Amino acid sequence: MELKQLEHLLAIIDCGSLSGAADRVGLTQQAISRSLARLEESLGGQLFERNARGVTLTRLGETVAEHARDVIASAGRLEIAAAAELGLERGKLVIGLSPIAAMTKIGYRVTEFAESHPKLRIDIESGIEQDFAAKIHRGQVDIAIAGQMKALDEGIMVEQISSERWGIAGRTDHSLLASANKLGDLNQARWLIGRNTEQLDETITASFESAGATPPRPGIMTTSVLYALRGVASSNYLSILPQSLCAGLPWIQWKDFVEGDWCTPINLMRRRRAHLSLGVLEICQWLQK
Repeated sequence: MELKQLEHLLAIIDCGSLSGAADRVGLTQQAISRSLARLEESLGGQLFERNARGVTLTRLGETVAEHARDVIASAGRLEIAAAAELGLERGKLVIGLSPIAAMTKIGYRVTEFAESHPKLRIDIESGIEQDFAAKIHRGQVDIAIAGQMKALDEGIMVEQISSERWGIAGRTDHSLLASANKLGDLNQARWLIGRNTEQLDETITASFESAGATPPRPGIMTTSVLYALRGVASSNYLSILPQSLCAGLPWIQWKDFVEGDWCTPINLMRRRRAHLSLGVLEICQWLQK
């Protein structure tokens, strides 16, 4: 059994097909198929069942995949630790940071940590929670900081380290928002809605209904934070956005009509049963100061 065979196994699982895995790792489909066959031969059983939609794991495959993620993650950390010990490269810390978390004070804390540890290389990876969970398992990301946390697998530890207030944002000269004193004053508004408000959807709807107002109905839906900012800054649309994202932007006005009731956690993600490097331990402590 070779480490590369385990990496190929996980690529097949992530892509759902041998052809997709071949594209990801830069090999031919035949080479991936041979690698899988050698792994199955060494283990003594079939890891996948092939069907019209691609491949699905057998029960043996599920067990092997679970351990393969641990092996590859441990191997990655071993290489980094050994290289640092031999002086071949400086220590490195890879941090996943969601767009919302990046704009909060936690994002600034990460920068401060990097400035105070000049010998430690910090790599920042952008993404969403599901991407981060897979990368943490594979050892590609040491920790991740994000806001929207749904059901993650038991191997990922999630700990709240901050929170973020949300409010209504529009361009600076948006007359309706400027004159509004309550949610009911926004009944004529047109809305640009981001899908990153899912954790707050029920609370937002309840707030508007209790104020006798019509809950926002999207004229535009987006998953792009940057597009949402540009959209409200250059149109008559209003949007529900985090305070940290809008703070300091002279072309955006931001109002909280609910006295902080729209609030989401900012969470730290890491592997639950991982050997933590000194860099990970230090930044975890740093972010919780």
